[in-house]
Formats: sequence, C-alpha cells, structure tokens
Amino acid sequence: MKKSILLTGAILLFNVVLFAQDCVFYYPKTEGKQLEYTSFDAKDKKTGSSIQRVKETSENEGILSVLVETQSFDKKGKDIGTNEYTAKCENGVYTVDMKSFMDAATMASYEDQDIEVSGNNLEIPANLNVGDELPNGRLSISIYSNGTRIMGMSTVLTKRKVEAKEEITTEAGTFECYKITYTMTVSTMFSVRMEAADWICEDVGTVKSETYSRGKTMGYTLLTGIK
Repeated sequence: MKKSILLTGAILLFNVVLFAQDCVFYYPKTEGKQLEYTSFDAKDKKTGSSIQRVKETSENEGILSVLVETQSFDKKGKDIGTNEYTAKCENGVYTVDMKSFMDAATMASYEDQDIEVSGNNLEIPANLNVGDELPNGRLSISIYSNGTRIMGMSTVLTKRKVEAKEEITTEAGTFECYKITYTMTVSTMFSVRMEAADWICEDVGTVKSETYSRGKTMGYTLLTGIK
C-alpha cells in the first residue's frame, strides 16, 4: 500500500515538473501582482497609463490560467475604464485572450448597450526562436441596441514574427525579452493599418510596445513599475 502511494506521488510530481518545463508563461502567476504601464506619443509626451492586476490564478487538468484586470487612465490620471482578459498555458503553448486589445475608453462609452465579443487567442509556443512565425489573432466586437446591431469593430494581427532577443531597460528594471513584430489592422467605419512590436519577458509579460506608420513611431508604452 505504501509503495502504491509513493508511486502515485512520484507520478504526480513528474507530471507537475513536466508541465512546468513545457509551459513558459509570459505573465506573472501570483495573485495580487501588479504591473504599471505608461504610454507616450512620438514626441515622448505622456498620453496615458494603465495598471494590470492578477485577479485570480487557477490550475485545472494541466491548464494554468490567470485572470487579468486592466484599469486605464488618461494623461491626467482620470480613470477611463477597466477590462478583463485571461492568459493561460496548455500543452506547452501560452495564449492570451485577444480581449487584451479592447480599448477601455471606447467600451465604456457603450456600457449601456449589449456587446458581443468573439475571436481567438494569441499563441506563443514554449520554445521561441528568432525567426519563428506565429499564428494570427482576431478580435471582433458587435454592439447592439434593442436587438439591432448598431456598430461593429475588429482588430486583426497578422505577420507575427519573432524578430530578435533583446535586453530592455525601463524604470521597472532590466529584462531579457523576445521582440515580436506584427501588422495590426483596426476596422470600424474605416480601416487603419499599422506596424507594431512587443517585447515580452517570461513571468513578466510585455515590457515595451511600439506602433509605427510608414516606418515612423506613432507611440510607445513602457512597463514602469511592478508591485
């Protein structure tokens, strides 16, 4: 009986270790962890800020998930809304809900309407290598009033590629990051296409992000605090 218990415990421990080895998580896994971000325009003027908090961490059948709440502020520090999304790791693939691309201020203006959200999750495999091409991502939002669709919005990420591995230093510290570049197309009444790049770090998340138009920087966001 004792041997059976020991064997079962060894198998469970092996599965946990194997899961930990296969799963690279690009976000904090500790409940209450807080990331502070500051956004700037092309002239380095502050345009806003946000705080991301790990609200809940769970593990079920080998799937590790964290629920993230983002609270956004304008350049004067006024609260302009919150957003929630999930990041998880399953079978060695880290995914983040495309809801992370929802603009809190825009969604707050439709809080009294019925909102339908659909799309897929952005995928990042455990073993990243410079030159890897990653799957596309898509987010679609439909807004209804009294059962009638009054507006549609979509965000599509294409041409995602691991461009480099770089060390990034911000007010929050120095981080070893993968730089992932992509094309982002945002559509409402008309479409806007821009190039973008994110620098991500294991167990931290996004350290830096930039958007470009015709090769010129439009704006950028930095990780400026961790609590």
